[in-house]
Amino acid sequence: MKFLVFFGIGFFSVSFGEAYFQNDFDLFPELPLGVPKSVNPVCREHSELFVDNLKNLTLWAHEMWDATAKATTGVLRGNAFQMGQFEQCLTAKAPFEPQYCMVTVTINVPNLQKPNRDKLAIDFDPGDSVLDRLYRYQDRTQQPRNTINIGWCIPASCTLHDLEVSLNDYLSNVETPLNKNNISYSAIIKKEFCRTASEKQYFTYADYSFGLLALIFILLVLLSTVYDYQVNNKENADEKAKKKSTSQKMFLAFSARSNFTEMTQLETSNNDLNILYGLRTISILVIIMDHRFGTFTSSALINFDYVESQYRALFACVVFHGDLFVDTFFLLSGLLVAYGLLSQFDKRMVSPGFIVFLRYIRLTPVYAFVIFYYATLFDYTGNGPLWKVVAGADSDDCKKNWWANLLYINNYVNPDHMCMTHAWYLPCDFHYFIIAIGICILINKHKKWGLSALVATTIISMAIPFILTVIYRRPAMLMFYPDFLTGPKTHPDFLLTYSKSHTRATPYFIGMFAGYIYYSLKGKDYHVCKTKSAFIIILSILSIAASVFSGSVFYDPYHPYNPYESGAYAGLHRALWALGSIGLMYVASYGHASFISKILTWSPWIPLSKLQYGAYLIHMQFQLRSAATFMNPRYITYFDLISLSASDMVLAFICALALYLMIEAPFRKIFKELLNSKREPKGPKRVEEATQINGVAVISDTENGVIRNRNNNNNNTVNMQDSRL
Repeated sequence: MKFLVFFGIGFFSVSFGEAYFQNDFDLFPELPLGVPKSVNPVCREHSELFVDNLKNLTLWAHEMWDATAKATTGVLRGNAFQMGQFEQCLTAKAPFEPQYCMVTVTINVPNLQKPNRDKLAIDFDPGDSVLDRLYRYQDRTQQPRNTINIGWCIPASCTLHDLEVSLNDYLSNVETPLNKNNISYSAIIKKEFCRTASEKQYFTYADYSFGLLALIFILLVLLSTVYDYQVNNKENADEKAKKKSTSQKMFLAFSARSNFTEMTQLETSNNDLNILYGLRTISILVIIMDHRFGTFTSSALINFDYVESQYRALFACVVFHGDLFVDTFFLLSGLLVAYGLLSQFDKRMVSPGFIVFLRYIRLTPVYAFVIFYYATLFDYTGNGPLWKVVAGADSDDCKKNWWANLLYINNYVNPDHMCMTHAWYLPCDFHYFIIAIGICILINKHKKWGLSALVATTIISMAIPFILTVIYRRPAMLMFYPDFLTGPKTHPDFLLTYSKSHTRATPYFIGMFAGYIYYSLKGKDYHVCKTKSAFIIILSILSIAASVFSGSVFYDPYHPYNPYESGAYAGLHRALWALGSIGLMYVASYGHASFISKILTWSPWIPLSKLQYGAYLIHMQFQLRSAATFMNPRYITYFDLISLSASDMVLAFICALALYLMIEAPFRKIFKELLNSKREPKGPKRVEEATQINGVAVISDTENGVIRNRNNNNNNTVNMQDSRL
């Protein structure tokens, strides 16, 4: 009797224990142990060795198995990455080389359990079937829950074909709780998701070349700075008084002492333009923050459901419409080009080809250096499961398409493999600059015809995005949905309307109107009364608000699509943003808006604004590296994004300072010496007026008619008239 009691207790205990501890509820099955059925004999042998050593409790084998992701977590809340332990896999001391692969596994859910369910809703009834959540809805605002990426540690001798064939065979036969619901599994493995420890162990000649070039620049800066201190020492007053030779000037161009000092100096005699220092700096800071949000969101997140909820919030149009601050740079560029060229043409006509050449040599040296870095050493700065996809792909594109960037045609030639995605801005600005020269020449010769041409060009620039949006039935703007975040270069809206010069020109040409206004009011004692100032401020704020907040309509998934409505927004919203910005600038310069004026003319903006070009070029590498080195999914909050953005800003401007001192300022001075073939003649004092055409000061000498480069206080400082990113 006692035996039966104990037997019964033991039976129910074991049965209860099995029922309680056994896991029969995983939505995705565990991955197999290697590829024991591979037709590849080496792969099969290594897989069998792996399994045998697992049974024998061998450390290296358990390190590989431990590095493989097991049960999935957070899938229903948008966690699409189950990464395992990337580094542990690659460093396991197995008798063969291990490799880490991210396997993309998809649950094929045939149909909805509730056909009448709202397919656009992101809130689910907790009593619904889990299959309702796993179903792949045709909704761009939602990240699919039926597809995840699982880290798998296997022998490197197994090819992608071996892995994919074996895995799909395994998934077709594995038993899971969902099999009875007519659910099947499939898997794919991409080479970008696989990595071994032996990859990239050796530097290439290009990598060494970049390191050598950077070292040369650093040595030049150090030696030039030491020489500059020696030459300007009080004890060397006699030598200092001597006129320096061209070679001395070119060597001293690398002096960090003089270049750093010049960063704090104003560069225009027109105080009405001083507000642009602050406007440009604030804009680049917002752009850096916006790019951080995009790169962080495109990586592995635990709570992507939070991002999905933000798409439908009123605040979404602010967070996901930061590209309007890029339009601010187009606006400022158009303003300053028109102001600079018209001022120059009043004194002496300059060859358009020469102006374009000056523009090219102003932009390209530091741009080329950053591209060189992206194509070489950048690929060695990090590692991780997503490195090849996020950062490595950008580096590879720079190796192949660097030439398109240097010719400023990268937004038209191979744009789906563009080197540095954010560099689409530069060809746009360069193309507009060429058009602006012709318009300014026409304004100078025939004002009415020139202004009419500018009006016509602006209208055409607004009509083009409208027409393209209607014809191709595209959204009103680029939507920062998962399909864009995970593949921006290949996204149809990025390629069709976002990055092309002919679709983004409206703010630039509106900015040229502002430049004409500042040119017309130059030197005049002009003031806007309080009443008119208040009216312009209110109207400008309403214009900006209409541009931004009306975009929330198109982020509403329930809003029915209308191609003409979308086309109207695509054609008009950038114009509204530009007009509102010009209104605030106009009042800050000439009216009663002291609060705005004081903020934008704050003295620390001056040196920071001169670094914004380098900051724009280099800031994305920190953000791409951060997203590519995620070893496990991260939690997203606005506070974290702001904190990371702050660190991006600091790092970007520190690197921009180094680029400015090593390349940007020195090369500007060197080109000045090379182009300034005529020495200053002796005789009576000349009357000169210096205007900067997008960073290159062109002097109109009213006495001898010589055109040459110059800078304020005999220093070749820059950026007051250069609004390019």
